[in-house]
Amino acid sequence: YIICSGTGESGKSTFIKQMRIIHGKGYSEEDRRGFTRLVFQNIFIAIKALIEAMKTLQIPFIDDKNTKYAEMISNVQEETVNTMEAHYAEAIKSVWSDHGTQQCYERKREFQLSDSAKYYLDDMDRIASAFYLPSVQDILRVRVPTTGIIEYPFDLRVAVFRMVDVGGQRSERKKWIHCFENVTSIIFLVALSEYDQVLLENPNETEVRILTQRNNHILCIPSPLTEPYGGESGSV
Repeated sequence: YIICSGTGESGKSTFIKQMRIIHGKGYSEEDRRGFTRLVFQNIFIAIKALIEAMKTLQIPFIDDKNTKYAEMISNVQEETVNTMEAHYAEAIKSVWSDHGTQQCYERKREFQLSDSAKYYLDDMDRIASAFYLPSVQDILRVRVPTTGIIEYPFDLRVAVFRMVDVGGQRSERKKWIHCFENVTSIIFLVALSEYDQVLLENPNETEVRILTQRNNHILCIPSPLTEPYGGESGSV
């Protein structure tokens, strides 16, 4: 068993997706179509996060019409989004292109924002088209918080690897301890682009602090991984 852990948005699920593409069956057209709604929702989450951050950081829109667009976008409940309607696509593109929004984006470490925000928002023309079908890159970039513990088997001919993906948010971390039985390897992922970004659940803490706390905790857990190799004295 291989356990894949890390803080929220560190790339655990993305790594699993890449394994599925390289060593698994990949994504069929039907599978890709199933991600359409999630891509749209990610876009709304990103642009709404920027709009809220502009209020907090007191950054005004340069174009007055974007103030109205921002209000319209903010009233959308992203979890109910299934399509990208033309008037919303126009509003999102206009708000994103505003110089004030770009100023806010440059300060993204000061608030919680997906690292895929720019990727999606820069490509709104393609994504908002009537014939849009998520690409493999779109799927890799989509953010869906992992809850609970999910197991993925991969047949690599010489062996079957079972990778366990665990949630990275604070409410999910307490479940990690239940995953260590029969584990032979641990992959702890860290997003280098977010080492100084504040946490979603606590804006007073950064990703790097949680990384230190989790590593110190894990290293204290008695397991074969912390015992000297071959039973001899020394470090792993």
